Amino acid sequence: MPRTHWLILAIGVAVMLFFSLAPDQRRPVTESLLPDTEPGTHGLELGEPDLLLEGAVITQFRLDGSLQYRLHAVRIAHFPGMEQTVLTEPRLLLDQGAAAPWELSSLRGRIIGGSGGLLETGSRTERMERTGAERVELEDDVRIHRQRSPERFIDLTTSALTLFPEHEYAETNRPVIISTEAGRTTAASLRADLATGRILLASAGEDRVHTTLTPERLP
Repeated sequence: MPRTHWLILAIGVAVMLFFSLAPDQRRPVTESLLPDTEPGTHGLELGEPDLLLEGAVITQFRLDGSLQYRLHAVRIAHFPGMEQTVLTEPRLLLDQGAAAPWELSSLRGRIIGGSGGLLETGSRTERMERTGAERVELEDDVRIHRQRSPERFIDLTTSALTLFPEHEYAETNRPVIISTEAGRTTAASLRADLATGRILLASAGEDRVHTTLTPERLP
């Protein structure tokens, strides 16, 4: 796991919590987490968790001591066999200093740590994975929200999203809907630099980038 892994902060408490569970609560878990998994198919055999938190709030700080992000989840379970952490109803707040924060949520998700050496080839996502960057995969009813002022906002919805919290970068190849005070935009995929607020939308086949403006809603 990366040295900045959120769960290291709570390992002592979590170990005691795990061993206090009844045997049936510690049985191996099968969880279908991949976005492409079809309903009714067998999910991934995750095995037995070595770390279990319920109603958890985990905070990550930058090197200068300022808040970087805060994770809330109904349940957090780490499975060493698959080297991933399963999240139930995660809610993530990415702090932006003096600017409004980004708020992300979904029904489920998982945390995966990257591995490998520093390679400067491939996409931005591949490079971050190779350098050990931790990624969060959000799935089912994914929402990104930012309230820049009482009148100005951005609200993004999709079915799956990959987030690199430390790099404040997110992307999805699933259809997205973006709503703002100025109108509504749909696209086939998205890449977002959350640190700068820059969002790149793309088309695919018949799924074109389409924007509907509603100027009467502008302040």
